[in-house]
Amino acid sequence: MKYSYYPGCSLHTTAKEFDLSTKVVMRELGIELEELQDWSCCGGSIAGGVSHDVGMALAARNVVLAQNQNTDLLAACSGCYNKSAKAAKALENQQERQKITTILTDMGMSISGNNIKVRNVVDVLANDLDIANQVKKPLTGLKVACYYGCLLTRPADITGWDSPVFPMSMDRLAEACGAEVVDFRSKTKCCGGPILVPKEDVAFELTKRLLDEAKSLGADCIVLACPLCSTNLELRQPDIEKKYGVSYNLPVIYITELIGLALGIKPGKLGMDKHIVSTKGILRKLGI
Repeated sequence: MKYSYYPGCSLHTTAKEFDLSTKVVMRELGIELEELQDWSCCGGSIAGGVSHDVGMALAARNVVLAQNQNTDLLAACSGCYNKSAKAAKALENQQERQKITTILTDMGMSISGNNIKVRNVVDVLANDLDIANQVKKPLTGLKVACYYGCLLTRPADITGWDSPVFPMSMDRLAEACGAEVVDFRSKTKCCGGPILVPKEDVAFELTKRLLDEAKSLGADCIVLACPLCSTNLELRQPDIEKKYGVSYNLPVIYITELIGLALGIKPGKLGMDKHIVSTKGILRKLGI
């Protein structure tokens, strides 16, 4: 099985551990990833706020590159996946396709028309592979809170592979790895990532609620698949602790890191030494 791999901006900068763990885990599971040649930023939520057409064309550019390579596009970042999947659907709409074609033509690109799918790493891991039979070191005794955020499984007409209200894909993956999954009721509530800069106080409050619940459930870590959510939950965790006079020291790791540990891959190869909140407590609990 082979995919055109789209890392996006975050996995080359602030979320390198997500990139490292995705590549090594997929390789271990027999999935071939070929990095999308000449990929560019998908525009995130910012470009669309300035211009719908330009924002959609930015994301469609990567889809077209994958079409030209005639392979399905695999995105790790939930934001990049969401935007790319929307662009792929827009290319199927005659009116939207014409707008996108006009902009891409000005960039010197042509649309091949090859049909491809846009997939997310969690989708492939949960629905295409049998992780349980690949586990070498069960994560027995580790309690995890799986956090999906706003974009990974929403909207249903774009994603469609898990519930947009109460998804369970990462929960099932964590359980297959031998971990204990806590009943994290806020798994799809917003962390405040998109409003962190203009409304920091509001974002901090939203993030604090998630950290409070995960901590109250006795979770040893939060598991996710979104670099933006990780920024709020991990990078800003010390700031939130200082602001509210609380203490969490709660590791936040990517689902690919969790699976990598269960596959017996060394933590260093998964990038677990690159976190702001130390993951040593997780490793000690697992006897690694």
